[in-house]
Amino acid sequence: MKKNVTIQIIGKQKYPEGHEDKQEVLTVGKIYERNEVFYVFYKETEREATGLGDVTTLLTMKEDTVALSRKGAVELAQEFKMGVLNRSIYSTCYGNIWISVMPHRVEYDLTVHGGRISLEYDLFVDDKLVSNNVLLLNVKEDIPQ
Repeated sequence: MKKNVTIQIIGKQKYPEGHEDKQEVLTVGKIYERNEVFYVFYKETEREATGLGDVTTLLTMKEDTVALSRKGAVELAQEFKMGVLNRSIYSTCYGNIWISVMPHRVEYDLTVHGGRISLEYDLFVDDKLVSNNVLLLNVKEDIPQ
């Protein structure tokens, strides 16, 4: 059964030249579990920030892997597995970009009531290191009042 959740998303980037960025977003979504695989999904409205349209993000957690899929104004299918370089195409209305991730940490602790997803990885664009990233998602079930 899909449950309504509130999701806190924290993204941090550290760039080779030394500066850092941080973003924090609070959104709503859903969580469910099927056959020992957890699914968390939510919609993002990109219009305000980038001028792009809406994007649906789905995170799938199975064994030692977190898969991230984005569909809508942008398209991406990225897999995070500790120590395994994953290359994919990030598609936007402006064109396609080859990106790769090399995860250093892939952890999640979830139940159908929520939990935490934690990723640390190096991000490469066209095989050039762009940043070291941290992505944290805190997922909490919405309790009807």
